[in-house]
Amino acid sequence: MASKPKSRLYNDQEFHDGDAPLYSGDGYSFKQAQAMATVVYQPAHLNPQAPAGMAGQGRLDGTWIYSEEPDKAEGILASGIELVMDSSLEANGSIGLHEHSHTEELYYLLSGELIITVIEGEQQQTQQLKVGDSHCIHPGQSHFVQAGSTGARFIVVAATVNN
Repeated sequence: MASKPKSRLYNDQEFHDGDAPLYSGDGYSFKQAQAMATVVYQPAHLNPQAPAGMAGQGRLDGTWIYSEEPDKAEGILASGIELVMDSSLEANGSIGLHEHSHTEELYYLLSGELIITVIEGEQQQTQQLKVGDSHCIHPGQSHFVQAGSTGARFIVVAATVNN
């Protein structure tokens, strides 16, 4: 898995439930990697109610580049973008099946491979992404994400969709 620049490290609970800042540097037009927060999600997006094998496992390190999510809004982005994240999922790790109700999310694969299953109603589709491939999940769809044997590094962009 390609290495990321060093940043400040938190576990998911201390970051999301505490007052850990998303960014600890000056200014917001330019951000330095070492001042960004990286959150360790372990297991990655756990969903115990998911079907067998889709609950989520392993470690995901997510560097929060920008956020306008309600609990961590920076007030920088004027578009509908909620987050931009540089994510690394360990070998054979997975992000538990979860639904997007009011957001769409884009993945762009930088290294490794991802196997992504999208579910909408009774329809299910699985695709393998290689470096340079992308994935978009739309509101009303659910997805499950599995890293390959070498792990995966990808950029995630999530945006609010106003219906």
